Amino acid sequence: MTLLLIFQSGAVLADSLMQEEREPVVWNVSFEGNDNYSGIVLNEVIATKEPNLLRKIFRQFKDYRLNETELRRDRIRIMRYYERRGYDQVQVSVEHTAAKDAWKRNVVFQIREGEPIRITSSLVIIDSDSTIADELRSERSFERTMGRHEFQEGNRYETIRRPDVVGSFSQIMENHGFPWASVDIEADIDSLAKKADVRIMLKPGAKSYFSEFTFEGIETVPERIVAREMEIRPGDVYDSRRIQESQRQIFGHHLFRFATITIPEQEQDSTIDLQVRVRENPLRTLEATVGFGSEEYLRGRVSWQNRNISGTGHRLGFNVRGSFIEQRLGADYLIPYVFNSRSSFVSSPYGQRRLEPAFELMRIGITNSLIYQIKRGQTATASYEFSANEEISRRQQVSLPDSILDYNVSSLLFSGYFSQRITRDPEGWVVQPSAEFSGTFGESTFTFQKLSLDTRYYLPLTRNTKLATRINTGVIFYTQPDSLPANIRFFTGGTNSVRGWSRQELGPKRPSFRDNGDFAGYVPTGGRALLTFNVELRQKLNFLFNGFGLGVFLDGGQVWRAVDRVDERPIQFGIGGGLRYQSPIGPIRIDVGYKVNPSESDLGIFGDDRSSNTWDRIGIHFSIGQAF
Repeated sequence: MTLLLIFQSGAVLADSLMQEEREPVVWNVSFEGNDNYSGIVLNEVIATKEPNLLRKIFRQFKDYRLNETELRRDRIRIMRYYERRGYDQVQVSVEHTAAKDAWKRNVVFQIREGEPIRITSSLVIIDSDSTIADELRSERSFERTMGRHEFQEGNRYETIRRPDVVGSFSQIMENHGFPWASVDIEADIDSLAKKADVRIMLKPGAKSYFSEFTFEGIETVPERIVAREMEIRPGDVYDSRRIQESQRQIFGHHLFRFATITIPEQEQDSTIDLQVRVRENPLRTLEATVGFGSEEYLRGRVSWQNRNISGTGHRLGFNVRGSFIEQRLGADYLIPYVFNSRSSFVSSPYGQRRLEPAFELMRIGITNSLIYQIKRGQTATASYEFSANEEISRRQQVSLPDSILDYNVSSLLFSGYFSQRITRDPEGWVVQPSAEFSGTFGESTFTFQKLSLDTRYYLPLTRNTKLATRINTGVIFYTQPDSLPANIRFFTGGTNSVRGWSRQELGPKRPSFRDNGDFAGYVPTGGRALLTFNVELRQKLNFLFNGFGLGVFLDGGQVWRAVDRVDERPIQFGIGGGLRYQSPIGPIRIDVGYKVNPSESDLGIFGDDRSSNTWDRIGIHFSIGQAF
């Protein structure tokens, strides 16, 4: 009886699959006659899609059934797409034919584009008195827009570009004192001659000045603190850019979680009032976070903050952070306004213990930082740090490179941050330079200069594919060779640098021995010159499940004892790939790296014993967050 039921169920399933295959499926979509727009572009316009190679292999056709009604709609979509771009007499037809199997359908859209309508004359008219008109025409932004807008003579007359043209000219007027500006576009079109005469009418209206500000949502913060974060003052000429920047400045303040600046209903005259709405963060918060990784294993953080000390807007915080590598207890006092809303000051005393492959470090210190936000995506920081350090070897039979265990560090540090685009998923350039000068005031045990530069570039290749690259380099200038403590030197290798190597394991090493004289392994010693690079191709695979992706990478780098000794060690490479999952807490990442050209010390080879394990060439890395 059981066998009969299984047989019947199998027959029903097989019949169901055969029926599924008999239903027409879109197998291929192509376009003919599309001289000015590629098939890739037109594919984004239509709803009918063809399955990708993986779906064809695994026969996942459920979402690719042939729909005659949708094909007719797609025909209209393509026509509207062309018409809005100047092709007023475009003709589109669609047909589908059977492929090798009758249920596989090849869909072909046949397009006759025709001749587009061209702009034969374009005139920009400013409907205002000559003084205002001359003022606007003298602005560099107006001159740039006159040379770049889409309705210039010789261009196609594309109605889809109308909002762009209106927006660009409106923005110019709103940025130079005219909040009530409007733009009208008129066009005389001759369909037979395929030409259009365009007139762009600018109406600035009254030039206005900021007058009164009203505040809503303030509970514990004085209005003066909100007002000082704004880039505008009563009596200033109206400028929409400064309103947007003021809103960003308030929103970026630690006291607020929401901020908007709007123009309420009012007379359109020479004064303009603004309404500022804010929502405060809780005055006191206690937060706890936990994470996992192949280097730190388990890490956690607990922090407490008071965001408005004595009604001044200052913030006091205490935090405890711990992992198998680092334990840290710290505090920070933030003054968010030093000499303007873009400047802030942070004082951070701390105590720290670090367990690295080569050394154990215990230190207490304080860092005082002046931070200045030049503009959105550009920040400069000047810091002074003083710390008392005790550094001991993790392996007692290995003496530290400097033979000095106790030392002070007194450093001036200047750093910068530049991001080409401020997005959750970075694009374009990200540059982070830094320069550290230790011993300037004589309190430091060591006098050195440390320069570093981290440069990254993110290039979207398609909507789901991105190429991410990074170069990280640094150099330490110091007169006494081999005497700097390990904590000051450069190390590399690990989850976020050159994968394939464990944390800090790439570079020069020294052998260590057990009490009985047996070889125990190698200890990295670091160096005073560093170069690493990363090239990673990231591919989203949301069609399998949302947030899933893959990555393949080529990493490389080296640490040298000094700049003049770079010829002693070649660049070493790691290749590999891994899985990515975009979780609510960030990208969860598993990477497997392979050492391409490891040294004998990388493989644990010492003396006459030339044996090594295949696993010595492989590094497995797990972390939350991208490598860079």
